[in-house]
Amino acid sequence: MFKKLAVFIFSLVILLFLASCFSYKKTPQLHYYRGPNVPAEFINIVRATPDEIEFVLRVKFPEKKLYHLILDGDQPVAEGWYSTVRADGNSYNLVMKIKPGLTFETGKTYRLCIGQQSPEYVQLESNNYQCIAEYVFVFEEK
Repeated sequence: MFKKLAVFIFSLVILLFLASCFSYKKTPQLHYYRGPNVPAEFINIVRATPDEIEFVLRVKFPEKKLYHLILDGDQPVAEGWYSTVRADGNSYNLVMKIKPGLTFETGKTYRLCIGQQSPEYVQLESNNYQCIAEYVFVFEEK
């Protein structure tokens, strides 16, 4: 009796492990919850090309690094870990390159989402990604 129960529990654990492995995706499909909107006077776009956008952020975060995403709806088109250390004490620069095969489109609305974790990590526990700060902008080449 004990042996059958042990085999059943072991089989169940293996099955759950395999199910979790198959549910992991390298590019997770998440819903990015809107965070507090950062007023336009605290974020400037200083340079923008179809391949790259440079921001100057005058927002102070306690974390030295945060995950930054540029979203087209709920699709990340540029993302990565970036330092939030403010070199001059007032602001930090953020240069984000779009993913290969994509371009920023003039007149299209994008969202800069700043979070505390990578989407790959969040997807292990949830389908929802919380932006701790957000900036909505319409792309114009500069």
